[in-house]
Amino acid sequence: MKFAATAALAALSLTACATSGERTESTSGVYDPLEGWNRNVYSFNEAVDKAAIEPVARAYRYVTPGIFRDGVHNFLTNLRQPVVFTNTALQGNIDASGETFGRFLINSTIGIAGIFDVASSLGVPRHEEDFGQTLGVWGVDEGPYLMLPFLGPSNLRDTVGMGADRAFDPLTWTEFEGDPDLDDDIAIGRTVLGAISARERLIETIETLREQPEPYIALRRNYTQQRRAAIRNGEIEEDPYKDLPDFDAFGSFDEEDSGQNTEQEQDQ
Repeated sequence: MKFAATAALAALSLTACATSGERTESTSGVYDPLEGWNRNVYSFNEAVDKAAIEPVARAYRYVTPGIFRDGVHNFLTNLRQPVVFTNTALQGNIDASGETFGRFLINSTIGIAGIFDVASSLGVPRHEEDFGQTLGVWGVDEGPYLMLPFLGPSNLRDTVGMGADRAFDPLTWTEFEGDPDLDDDIAIGRTVLGAISARERLIETIETLREQPEPYIALRRNYTQQRRAAIRNGEIEEDPYKDLPDFDAFGSFDEEDSGQNTEQEQDQ
């Protein structure tokens, strides 16, 4: 279902690009020709989050100690290291590839399947690369901004990258003899646990996002800026929303509105 939705959005985006005679960008420099559709998807995601995902994430935080939650996060992060390794190699970043391989080896053994992040304690840096970033390093344009159902902010390049990363993941192709459904059960469990863990770690930052004058614009601009920074630097910040932008457009609006209020007060 996830790939069907992704493919449909990608096709819709390509159609929009083909039929648009001129590329226009928002004041924040983000190409968003499907803003109406994206805002509807954003509203849908917000409704689902408030009704189901956020309550589960808060319950997860409430009933589990921090050391347990950190272990889950470390375990899931370690599972992703083969994908990160592949992308660092495709980007030609030999140092990052070696460090990623070393982290996976150390954490998978001494760290007990990645539950404990021993590699970080030893000073081995963590990298967070995906195929969307790899395409950016190769010079592929990000394309139109997209809001994906359940998955959140993306763009056409990153959406394509999701499919490639899935192909790079060894667990995608793992089969268990004697239990043909076990691989699907593992994939579902990993997805659900990953979503809960990620949402729990973003409780405060999403609250901050929702306090912005225009949360959709805040998310769109911040996501795009962080992805562009990740491509330039080869790394991405752990918390992609911790430095929410100052709203230049809203600043000018507030100043204009403030001026009008001042004039009204003087008239009175």
